[in-house]
Amino acid sequence: MTFPCLGDNPAYAVALIPEALKENTNAVIRTHRHEFNVFSEREATEKIKGVITIFNDKTGYDALVIHYNQFKKIGKIKGKIFDADGTEIRKIEKEEIIDHQAYDGISIYSDARMKFIDFSYGVYPYTIEYEYEVKYNGLNIYPIWRSQNYKTGVEQSTFIMSLPAQMTFRYQAQNLANKPKESTKEGRHYSQWTVTQQKGILQEAYCPEGYQILPILITVPNDFYISGYGGNMKTWQSFGQFIYQLNEGRDQLSPAMQAKVKMMTANANSDAEKVAILYDYLKENMRYVSIQLGIGGWQTFDAQYVEKNKYGDCKALTYFMKAMLKSIDIPAYPALVNAGEQWLNIKEDFTTPYFNHIILKVLLDKPIWLECTSNQNPTGYLGSFTEARSVLLITENGGVLDATPPAKANAQISETTIVLTNKGTATVQSEMVFQGKDHERFRNIAVNKSKEEQEKWFLKNQSFSSPSIHRLQFTAADSLAEATCVYEIDLPRYATNAGKRLFVPLNSINPFRNFLAKKSNRIHPIAIPESYDEVDQIVFELPDNYQIENLPEPQTIDTPYGKYITTLEQKEQKIIYHRKLLIPAKEIPATDYQSLRDFFKAVSKQDSAQFVLVKKD
Repeated sequence: MTFPCLGDNPAYAVALIPEALKENTNAVIRTHRHEFNVFSEREATEKIKGVITIFNDKTGYDALVIHYNQFKKIGKIKGKIFDADGTEIRKIEKEEIIDHQAYDGISIYSDARMKFIDFSYGVYPYTIEYEYEVKYNGLNIYPIWRSQNYKTGVEQSTFIMSLPAQMTFRYQAQNLANKPKESTKEGRHYSQWTVTQQKGILQEAYCPEGYQILPILITVPNDFYISGYGGNMKTWQSFGQFIYQLNEGRDQLSPAMQAKVKMMTANANSDAEKVAILYDYLKENMRYVSIQLGIGGWQTFDAQYVEKNKYGDCKALTYFMKAMLKSIDIPAYPALVNAGEQWLNIKEDFTTPYFNHIILKVLLDKPIWLECTSNQNPTGYLGSFTEARSVLLITENGGVLDATPPAKANAQISETTIVLTNKGTATVQSEMVFQGKDHERFRNIAVNKSKEEQEKWFLKNQSFSSPSIHRLQFTAADSLAEATCVYEIDLPRYATNAGKRLFVPLNSINPFRNFLAKKSNRIHPIAIPESYDEVDQIVFELPDNYQIENLPEPQTIDTPYGKYITTLEQKEQKIIYHRKLLIPAKEIPATDYQSLRDFFKAVSKQDSAQFVLVKKD
């Protein structure tokens, strides 16, 4: 297959794009053709040509990045830029194609490289055209075809898979309605998918995960061969068996380290306590770096490498932890996981190799999951990066699908005292406790930021005007998913002084400000992935010469989307304010968007309430 020569092309004129495809879009794919031609279990070529019209600087299409390594070589790259009329502006010259290591900021060894082209032009709209070919000598994955991203219209996009007629592959289509067009010619089988005239997809607030919305085609080999290793991906069991064999015997410690492990755990009262002792040792003595050489994405450096060098990537640290546990007869399985944002829906009947991380499951009566790259997580805490998702356990009998535990309860609990003066100034003393996912940010601040950085962060993120800090302390619990912020500040203005009255905000400590835009045509369901509880107590100490003139009424707002409760009581010269906001994890129909918005508005309004003090006669 050859592509037409690049040059002036009036067909690229922006005026020819159907108006419907320009709505709610940052870019329109005019045409995109992606061919993947397999010749054997280890050899293939990939040909890609794209023509994309760019309307603004929010697309990501103004740069082309092509990754490669020792198994993947890039042929000649061509590129051009056209103006709004389809007239050629310029050709991408050879010296504009930047070739450098695919450095991720933490890798110390990597043979991964990338070619980069900057297609920026600056006069919108404009159109880019690119074409390149890739040759593979070692195949462990087949392509993923993303025909459309958020806010991208599509005139036409095509993916073609071809392979010898005797070979087979499997695919999973997400949010793609059309079946492939199948054909056989000259001993090769062809499968072709095409989408045309697709409007832009909006990424709305509280969208479900991308795999529930965006069209994507995942193709995988049945049999593969890379760097001297052959494997089979027809089942999770067979793929896990390949990973097991690739790493077999790499969980062996030196005799000296085995003796050290036994000494460290000799006085522990339970296996769970032994796990905690060794996990603390891992955190305190080993550091995480990425090592990506050869098939380093799948094959670990052995445990003695970590023992000697005191560092490793996620695989190496996980297998080192596994080796320490093995030396005291505590079994554990490495678990492959797709960490971070979820773009893939893992299914029992469709095996994929798309994992980007590895953690450890310790097989006690109550299993313990360990994130071995962290130097600060409590034992057994995975966090938002890997919790509540499918994983593949690597066992001696092959791969077994499992799932990590659900998210820990998210909560913010605060106790605050505000001492008011008759001038409206105040001293605020507060202790805020964060649990679950939200604690991760505060744990990072407590562990990794200096006092100066902590103060800078606090001043930037609190809601008061011109505070003077007397005390600020961030701490993180050793064994719980919990962090605390304690502070004492002076405020030159907390209440508004108006003659003989003071207007005092009820909740400047933790006001709800989660506004949803007005929207009458919500498309996607509303996904609230995690529950969240806020429990606040604020004690106001009033000036001696003031009395209460007006207090807001207690509030209870109870909806399917959450509950909000406030109470107020007066004790001598004090007002005690209690507040609870409970938001459950759930998926809400798109038709309920306005009701959810109304709930959020009502909470925000109540959090903006004030009480009034007046001078005593």
